[in-house]
Parts: sequence; C-alpha cells; structure tokens
Amino acid sequence: MPLRLRGIAVAIGALIMFSSLTAPARAEVVCDEETRICTIEDGGDGGGDGGGDGGGTPQVPLCSSLTRGVPDNPPEPDWIYIECRLSATEGDTIGLWVPPRENAERLAWLAIARLQLKPVEIGLTPLDPDVMTAVGIPVWLWVDNPSRTSWGPASITAGGISLDAHVESLTWTMGDGTRLSCGRGTPWRPSMVDRDGMVGESPTCGHVYQQQGRYAVRASAHWVAEWRGYGESGTIRLDVNSTRQLRVGEIQVIVTRGR
Repeated sequence: MPLRLRGIAVAIGALIMFSSLTAPARAEVVCDEETRICTIEDGGDGGGDGGGDGGGTPQVPLCSSLTRGVPDNPPEPDWIYIECRLSATEGDTIGLWVPPRENAERLAWLAIARLQLKPVEIGLTPLDPDVMTAVGIPVWLWVDNPSRTSWGPASITAGGISLDAHVESLTWTMGDGTRLSCGRGTPWRPSMVDRDGMVGESPTCGHVYQQQGRYAVRASAHWVAEWRGYGESGTIRLDVNSTRQLRVGEIQVIVTRGR
C-alpha cells in the first residue's frame, strides 16, 4: 500500500476507535489529574432513585500537555489520534497524533467514560421516599440493586488499553455530621419487623437520628480502576456519589388522665 494511502487508513481507523472512546458518561464527571481522582455526581436532587444522568463527559486534555503531538500524518503507524483543547477556557478542540507509550495513562482516563459508571441506588428505611421516619428509630442503609456499572467489577479494552474497575469501599454521610464506612449493607424488607411491629437495628449498616429535620444522605462509592497497556500500568481512583433526602420527625406521646 502506498505511504499516503496507508496514512489515511491509519487515520480513519484511529478516528473510529476514539469516537467510541469518548462516548458520554451517564453522569457529570470531574477529574483532577494532579490527585488522579475523578468524581461523578448524581445531581443531589433527592429524587430517591440515586441514578441521575447529568450527561457530562470527562475533560478533554490540553494540547500543551501533549508535547510530542503532531497535527499531520503520524511519524509511525502505531501513533494514536486524540482530541485536545487549545486552552483551559475554550471548548474548541483540535486533533493531534500522539505516541501511544507516552500517553497511555491519558488514554486510560478516556476509557473510563466508556464504562458508563453510575451512582448506586440508595436503599434506606422507610422504603417510601415520601414517608417520614422518626427520632430514635433505626434507619437501615444498603446498596439497592448493585450492578456492573454501579458496583463492578467492570472491564473494558479499547485503544490498546485494558482497564478493570471495582468499588473498593463505600462511605455513608448521614447529614448530621455522622460518617459511616460499612459497605453494601443489608436490605430491609417489611417482613423483618419484630413482634411489636417495630424496625430493629441493621446487622451491618445503620444509623439512629437524635434530632428531627431534613437530612441529605449521601453514599460515596470509591472505585479503583487498574489499567495497563503499551508496556505501562497504573491506578485511577474514582468517587461516585449518590444523594437521597430523608425526613426525620418526632413521635408525640399524649398522656390523658381519666376522670
């Protein structure tokens, strides 16, 4: 194949590959390349489903960070086509050819978008999000319907990069200053009430509120993504947060004296 035609074929193949790599994630993704930590938020509207869909995508890298990138045909057949931003304040992008070995980690960051990770669905008592609980009554906490995209493991191979991700730990923030690290928890069902029709304490993950009010319960799933490719490997950490509102009232006891 003539050199010019071979370059066009390589360009088309790389463009197809990276158009799939940059598919939008299911929720807003914010990444900090200095700390190597990403965060996905569900919007925190308290709708109760914990799913969310912000429609965001990972940040496109700056062209200045791709020091060996070239805009024209790649010097070598294994170079990879990637889009980058001209400045941090502009959204316009251009395309550059970059050497794969020097940018393996950046390709791994782009691969995270293809996983389409989403926040966990928060399960808690009472089951109905419109029903209020009360001070002193145990609140059970659990991950409802964990899946590949909300709990893992999730894997992907694209653009010469293989990436495996899973939730390493889970943190519950109860809105009253309490933080719990107790994992997926135990789902509560109506059949679990005691003889007096009361909700007992969760055997694995729960909380008791001491004051009435409206609290934002947040579940933060801490993902760990191990990647490898082009003779390199590394770890990317990703926090995926889900929020649900909970109303806590007080049980009023009225004592009347007989006449």
